[in-house]
Amino acid sequence: MGDLERLSDLIGRIYDAGNDPDAWIPALNEICSWTGGEAAQVLVLNQGAPAPGLAATVGYDAEAHDRYLKEYALEDPRLPAWRRLPPTAQACHVVVDPGWFDRQPFGAFLDEHGYRWTMGAIEPGFGGLAGIGVHRARRAGPFNAVELRRLDLLVPHVRRVLALHQRFDGLSGRAGQAEDVLDRLGQALILLTADGRVVHSNAAAEQLFESGRLRLRGHRLDSDDPAEATALRGLIAAVLDPAPDAALTRLLGAAGPAALIARGCRLPVRRPPAMGSVRAAAALFLTPLGQGQGDLLRLLPALFGLSPAEARLALALHDGLSLTEIAAQHRLSRETLRTQLRFVFDKTGTRRQGALIRLLADLAGESRLLRRTKPEG
Repeated sequence: MGDLERLSDLIGRIYDAGNDPDAWIPALNEICSWTGGEAAQVLVLNQGAPAPGLAATVGYDAEAHDRYLKEYALEDPRLPAWRRLPPTAQACHVVVDPGWFDRQPFGAFLDEHGYRWTMGAIEPGFGGLAGIGVHRARRAGPFNAVELRRLDLLVPHVRRVLALHQRFDGLSGRAGQAEDVLDRLGQALILLTADGRVVHSNAAAEQLFESGRLRLRGHRLDSDDPAEATALRGLIAAVLDPAPDAALTRLLGAAGPAALIARGCRLPVRRPPAMGSVRAAAALFLTPLGQGQGDLLRLLPALFGLSPAEARLALALHDGLSLTEIAAQHRLSRETLRTQLRFVFDKTGTRRQGALIRLLADLAGESRLLRRTKPEG
């Protein structure tokens, strides 16, 4: 194999390692052979992190490498000099006085383990340490210009692969943190694809499935109660309809002891999905009514997003009070109440007081909320 073919093959190995960290080992072995090295490593070590995000090595003694990471990696005297230079392949005997190593414990450590001469490149903008290094023992002499040039041909590709690794690692970490946050929500969350399949459920939703309150059949949300199953299908169809953009709400199991407020909304599409990836298109939020939520004053904000003041206004109208009476009771102007009432109409999908009062009466009857807490004056 000629040098050009060998270089092309080696670059391909580097990009393979971006998808499979285990592929770094044969790639590093080939890099050593290509550049005259005896040991090599790629490393991503965040400042203050207890362990590297990526550490692949060949030709290293495991204990020695672990000691290097703990005692020398972020205090390596070559690193400040490398950071001041372009992120291309640099030889340590050029950036640091070789005699310095002979006077330091670090130099003795390098000689002891055969890492005396080094060439490599680091990412100067990274807070910790990210880069590649190729090493060999004192007896082999420092790396020459041809060997340095050979490594330099590989450095741009290594940098791209390490940048992708850091990005994917960061995305993975953020995804894990997001799942932890969702699991701590007091309400159940279920994410749906555009065709209605469940792709994620948080801990509260899993509890609903385990208790049998709701079912997953063929990755689709279902219920043993026919009426509730119909209501669920209707809500999911409405949420997945690309036309509406507002949240939709249903009351599930109103006749039973475990009623749920089910709210759904479409999720924004910010960029095309990656090939083969599954994108969540909508979210369902399921909140148990429970004891202590058995009144319209608490139910209306959950169902329609009414503010406390808007909920009090709606209940006062349902109790038969006029705007003048409500204004006097709460020391508000009629204009303020008219503004609040417009918001109530918009959020509940009604346009007149009569329609609003009928909606509240139907809701009270369906959910058996026969005892309503009077709003405080």
